[in-house]
Amino acid sequence: MVSARSLATFLFLTIFAAAVVPSTSAAEPAFVISIEVEGNVRVDRSSIERTLSFKAGDRWNDSLITRDVKALYRLGAFSRVAIQEKETPDGVVVMVNVEEYPMIRNVRFRGNKDVSDSDLSKALQMKAFSFYNRADLPAELEAMKDVYRKAGFYDIEITPETEETETGVRLVYIVGEGGKSLIAEIDILGNRKIDDYTITKIMTVREKGPISLISSSGVFLKDQIKDDLIRIRFLYMEHGYLDVVVEEPEVKVHPEGEDLYVSIRVHEGPQYTVGDVRFTGEWDDSALVAKGRMGLKSGVVFERGALFNDVKSLEGVYRDIGYARAKVEPRFVKDPEKSLINLEMSLAKGPPVRIRWIEIRGNFKTRDYVIRREIRLMEGDLFSQKKIDDSRRFIRSLGFFDDVAIKVTEVGSDEADLIVEVREGTSGSFTAGFAFSSIDGLVGTLSLSQGNLFGRGHRLNLSTEFGSEKSSYSITFTEPRVFSGDYSLTLDLFDNTREFSNYTLDSKGGGFRVGYRLSDATSISAKYRNAESTVSDIDIEASNLIKEQEGTTTTSSITLGYKYDTRDFPMDPRTGLDLRSSVEVAGGLMGGTNDFVRTVLEGSYFLPIYGDFVSSVHSEIGLTNAYDGDSVPVTERFFMGGLNTLRGFEYRSVGPLDEDGEPIGGSKSFLINLEIKYPLVRDAKINGVVFFDTGNVWEDNEDISLGDLKKGAGFGFRWGSPMGLLRLEWGFNLDPEPGEENPGWEFSIGTLF
Repeated sequence: MVSARSLATFLFLTIFAAAVVPSTSAAEPAFVISIEVEGNVRVDRSSIERTLSFKAGDRWNDSLITRDVKALYRLGAFSRVAIQEKETPDGVVVMVNVEEYPMIRNVRFRGNKDVSDSDLSKALQMKAFSFYNRADLPAELEAMKDVYRKAGFYDIEITPETEETETGVRLVYIVGEGGKSLIAEIDILGNRKIDDYTITKIMTVREKGPISLISSSGVFLKDQIKDDLIRIRFLYMEHGYLDVVVEEPEVKVHPEGEDLYVSIRVHEGPQYTVGDVRFTGEWDDSALVAKGRMGLKSGVVFERGALFNDVKSLEGVYRDIGYARAKVEPRFVKDPEKSLINLEMSLAKGPPVRIRWIEIRGNFKTRDYVIRREIRLMEGDLFSQKKIDDSRRFIRSLGFFDDVAIKVTEVGSDEADLIVEVREGTSGSFTAGFAFSSIDGLVGTLSLSQGNLFGRGHRLNLSTEFGSEKSSYSITFTEPRVFSGDYSLTLDLFDNTREFSNYTLDSKGGGFRVGYRLSDATSISAKYRNAESTVSDIDIEASNLIKEQEGTTTTSSITLGYKYDTRDFPMDPRTGLDLRSSVEVAGGLMGGTNDFVRTVLEGSYFLPIYGDFVSSVHSEIGLTNAYDGDSVPVTERFFMGGLNTLRGFEYRSVGPLDEDGEPIGGSKSFLINLEIKYPLVRDAKINGVVFFDTGNVWEDNEDISLGDLKKGAGFGFRWGSPMGLLRLEWGFNLDPEPGEENPGWEFSIGTLF
């Protein structure tokens, strides 16, 4: 008899075997025997089949249907997609049924005047011969409105219209432009530490003004407002607010009109100051001076601009002593709880680098040695960034290159080549013509000027002027570097005749000057001058001083001069100082009939004040004393007034006058010129200028008094033309006295002061 336990065991084993042993009658896996595609007209069958994740002969998996439906929709050509399976004894037939969007036959625009069809078309995704999907219209309209916003139109209406045809759809966009969107008010919200004026001043998008209707001033431009958000953020970061957040602007119609109200909200956050400053890496005692000059020190407000300047200064210490690859890596850690920035300045010097080769390119006219003698480095010297920068400045200051670039090419780990690339400019000119001057009347001119004679750096000037009141001839030759050394030599001859209101002055003579360079910025000179002057045709009503000068006198003098010049570019300086002093001794052992000592002190200082605005101040004081019982001859006296001295006053009209009110000059002079210059057309070298002048001239028995200074102000234009600096300026006498007339427009071709 079978026990109950044995029966239970048998049943369990039977059930287990049935569960784990596969049945020989289970269905075999199905395969795709064919794919049928229906509904496609313009989309070819092969494109659809390539999109599917299966092909005929593959094992069928119905879980692929959802995935492939989505893939076909992504083609953008179908408004409806369906995939079905049909089982047959031989396998599965997959049926793909699609319905295509209509094709766009053409796209047109109506009503657009300020934005072209092509600009609007570039913003569209649905173009001619693509498929028309109505669901994509909102994105298309927004894209076109964005084009208008970038052009300054904010309130734009665009309405799409469609016309169905047998071959597709014609799409027309009706545009309502309106006017440009002007900004009535820009409101800065959330700012407590930096006022609205300071913020809006650095923005390029501004509120509308008086000329907004004829300019882009006050127009809301989307791209510019994005740039302004970055500007505001940098402004705050430059004042230590490193956590500042500037939100996207809110733009809406102003409640008091049809123009726009733009609000920008800022979250300033704390102002960070500098905490600990540590120096790590390869520092040595060479950088101690630079460390002391660092602007970022413990306790000061952290500024990113100051950090950049400090990095440049510290790197410069080592790059100027041969370490061309010296790099300072600033690392800073914020301490929000204490509002501190802890700085670590890490230095990697690299090996010292020497100059292997200096190559000059682009000089098809100028000799190599003319350029090479201005380079402050030689083959074999240690690398120096300062000397490279100075070399570029000195080459550019020669005045006959339009562009100068010095590139450093590394050769191995401890050598580098310097490639000096120049672009030759115009160094000479020949001019002939006529001009009318309020001073000299009609004047004819002939001038030949060459600043780079035969490519050797020699300067030659030949000029003549002739007119009813004036005739002059002059020739000047200068060798700036005798034998490419530190000496210079200048030779000049002149013959001038000029008719004044009550006498005629004829002067002729010449001289030579020898200069010596003490350094790149400092030079001294000695000049000998011999001139013969004749005063004739004296009016019967002329002053006694003029009558006493009748006849011929000679001046034989020697002048000792000193010059200190750090200007970045003497032809058109932006920064730097130009100091000059001279003492001229005439007569005595030098011979001649005129005995006097003249001392002149002169200085000019140039400084950028904002952007491209450059300020300058020029001051000059002169003293002439006669000796051996002589008086200062009229030919050697100081005169003031006119374009090159005190503007707003007629030529030579300022200073002592005779009993008939005619100028007779003086023995003492003082002059100050203040200017602000701005480039109007940079490529053409055209600048605008505003100025203020003050000065006067005094007689022997008068003291220089600041209370007697004349004052003038005005504006003008300057053009660095091929024939020289052309000046056109209008000055106003700020405190005119009876008899003083305004000269109006004045012009000249030559150098400044």
